[in-house]
Amino acid sequence: MKKKGLFILVMMLCSASIMVFANGSSEKTKAQSGETSIKLALWDYDVEGSVYPEVISQFQAKYPDIKVEVINASANDYETKLTTMLASGDGVDVFFAKSNTSYPTLVQKHFALDLNAVAKSHDYDLAPYGSVLAQHYIIDDGLYALPFRTNDWVIYYNKDMFDAAGVSYPTNDMTWEQFFTIGKGLSHDDTYGCAFFPKAGFIIPCLVGSVDGFDITTSDFSELIPAAEQIKAAMDNGSWENFAESVSLSKDQTYFYQGKWGMFYDGSWLTQLLESQDLGFSYGIVKSPYWAGTTKKGFATSTPVLINAKTKNLEASWKLLTFLCGEEGATTVAKSMLVPGYMDDSVMEAFKNSTGLDQSSQEALTNNNAYGLGKANAYLGLISGAMNQEFELFITDNQSAEQMASNLNKRRAEILEQY
Repeated sequence: MKKKGLFILVMMLCSASIMVFANGSSEKTKAQSGETSIKLALWDYDVEGSVYPEVISQFQAKYPDIKVEVINASANDYETKLTTMLASGDGVDVFFAKSNTSYPTLVQKHFALDLNAVAKSHDYDLAPYGSVLAQHYIIDDGLYALPFRTNDWVIYYNKDMFDAAGVSYPTNDMTWEQFFTIGKGLSHDDTYGCAFFPKAGFIIPCLVGSVDGFDITTSDFSELIPAAEQIKAAMDNGSWENFAESVSLSKDQTYFYQGKWGMFYDGSWLTQLLESQDLGFSYGIVKSPYWAGTTKKGFATSTPVLINAKTKNLEASWKLLTFLCGEEGATTVAKSMLVPGYMDDSVMEAFKNSTGLDQSSQEALTNNNAYGLGKANAYLGLISGAMNQEFELFITDNQSAEQMASNLNKRRAEILEQY
C-alpha cells in the first residue's frame, strides 16, 4: 500500500514537471515566433455593413505576427464599457472614441497616449488629415488621436423635386438664407423644401456656424440670437417641418428617401445609406450652406482612434492605429462609401468609384473649410448637452432666444465651476 502510494506520488510529480516544461516550451515558442497580441475596443463590429471586419482582416494579413483581439460592444453600451475597462487597467491597447466631443474626457482622465513623439520617430506624415487634427484632437499641443472617419455636414437634395418645380439645383456656394428661401418655394402640402433630422444636436451646427470662430466653451451665447430667430422663423413659415411634430412622428432620413424633403442637412455618412436604397429619384450633394457675411465653411465631426497611455505594446499598437487611420484603412473605408479621415487623391478616387457620385457631389465632400463646436477640451460634451436642451426649449416655443442664451451662459459657468 505504501509502495503504491509512493508510485502515485512520483507519477504526479513527473506529470507536473512535464506540464511545467510544456508550458515553458509553449511560451518559448511564442516568444521565438515574435507574436504580439493586442486588444482593440470598438462598437458595432458585427452589424450589417460594418467595415471593421474587413479592415482587421487586411491588417492581420499584412502583420501575421500581431494578433488583434477585438472587444466589441453595442453603440449604447460602449462608452460605459470602455471607461470601465480603461479605469480597471484591462489591457486595452487601441480604442475608438464615440465622438470628437467625448474624446477630450478620455484625454483628461489620462487614458490616451500623446502621439507626437511616436509619430515623429516614425516620420509619419499628418498632412492627409487636413484641418481635423487641429480642430478636434490637439489639446495643449498634445495629439492624442487620429481620425478613422470624418463626416462633413452637407446638403442632400432631391433633383426630381427641383426639376418638377422648375427650380435650379442648389450649388456649393449657398447661404443659409438662400437655403430657407429655396426651401419655402419647394414646400407644399406635407412636403417640405428644407429638412433637419429632428434632434437639437443636428440643428446646433447650423446655429454655431453663424458666428466665425464661435466656441461653445468660451463665446457669449447671445451672439447666436439672430441666427436662432431666423432658423425658427423659417420653421414657422413652413420652409421646414415643425420640430415638435417631427419628433412626435419619429421622422428621420427615411422621409428624404420617400421624396418628402427637398433638401436635407446631414452628415456624409448618409451617402452609404442612400446608395443602399431604391429611392425612385436622383439625388445630389452640395457643400453646407454658410451664413451671409461669414466665412464659407461647413461643420465636421470625426471618429477618433487612440492608443492607451498604459499600453505595453506600443509598436504593435502604432502599426494598428496607422493602418486603421492611414491610407490602407482609408481606402477600405472609401470603398464602403464612407468618407475616411485620411484623404489623398487615390483614396478619394476609390470613394468616387464606389459611390458613383457626379463631380459636383464629389467636390461637396472634399476640400472643405470645416469648423466644430469649439476647441477640444473636457467640457465640450457637457456644454454641448446643455445647448441641445436649451435650444429644444426655444424651438418648441418654451422660451425665447434671449432666455436660451442667458440660460446657456449661466449653465456653462456652473459646469466650468463644478469641474
